[in-house]
Amino acid sequence: MSGIFNNQDDGLADLGKPLMSWMYKPKKSNKFLFYLLGLLGAAVIFFLAYGSDWLPWLRKVPEYAVYILFLVFGPVVNFLRSKGKDQEWTLYEYGFVVRYLGQNKSGAAGSAGYWRDYKSAIYSSNKVILIPVSSTRRKIKIPVDRNVIPVYSLCRERVSIAQSAALQGKMRRPTTPDTPEQRRIARMERRIRGRSRSLG
Repeated sequence: MSGIFNNQDDGLADLGKPLMSWMYKPKKSNKFLFYLLGLLGAAVIFFLAYGSDWLPWLRKVPEYAVYILFLVFGPVVNFLRSKGKDQEWTLYEYGFVVRYLGQNKSGAAGSAGYWRDYKSAIYSSNKVILIPVSSTRRKIKIPVDRNVIPVYSLCRERVSIAQSAALQGKMRRPTTPDTPEQRRIARMERRIRGRSRSLG
């Protein structure tokens, strides 16, 4: 996703007006599974940090490997914990937001994304999947526990609008010289225009 926010600074000013919102509640079995996986990840991090007293062989693990594992495990544990929570999804004009809610239903940290970063949408019986423009981005799976078609239709529409706007913007943008010869000619033209203005 494009951005992370919290209660104090959710950064939603540029997403436009809200179009659709719903609450997704994971099944209890899924909540328990994600809770266990998150707990397991936290235990691994704890042992890597403090387990060398009980497990001497951990001292042989290179220090850089421990830092890499810390960097990887932290986001994974947070991701697993968030998947086990109730999710509040809101679709806006220019993007979408998911908030992960705690047991008392207070707003927790969440994620926001922009339609312009996705090229298409597909759906199954219980989720809509956004396909990213860039291969470095991950697909976004939007869970829907009721009628998935209205959510899919809106996602597809907003993605199409965003892609059309991006394409029109590219067509309006003047072409930049992309060869040494074109760049040399462009520099000469700029010099000539500068001299003409100074003489005038």
